[in-house]
Amino acid sequence: MTARSWRWALIASLALNLLLLGVIGTWLWRSDSRSGPSALAEAVATLPEPDRTTLGQLLDQRRAEAKPLLDELRRQRAAVNEVLSAEPYDPDKVAAALTAMSDEFKQLRGVVQGTILEIMPKLSAEQRRKMLERRDALWRL
Repeated sequence: MTARSWRWALIASLALNLLLLGVIGTWLWRSDSRSGPSALAEAVATLPEPDRTTLGQLLDQRRAEAKPLLDELRRQRAAVNEVLSAEPYDPDKVAAALTAMSDEFKQLRGVVQGTILEIMPKLSAEQRRKMLERRDALWRL
């Protein structure tokens, strides 16, 4: 690949990473107690005890796990912006910053997926259907 091709690949990668950051950030922001319960939290609230308490605690734990990851993603995004605007442009530094941000996305995606995989089997088909009817339900854990 030519230097120009690498530059476009890096820009495309950055755009994709920033899009994912927006989606994940929205998920976490909407999960904040100020914005009301998420679709998954509402579904868990309809479960009988002891599942309701156990899975509610799991949601709280997963939100706590995700918060430092989101904070680190914000830091990584600032680092990417810094190296992208630096003169002279250094493609190696940009690639390293994008890789670091991608690693944080993977960790956060693991928290989201783990939560879904743990809770969904406890929900009835009707509860899952109602939850999925809500816009962005799975992103609002």
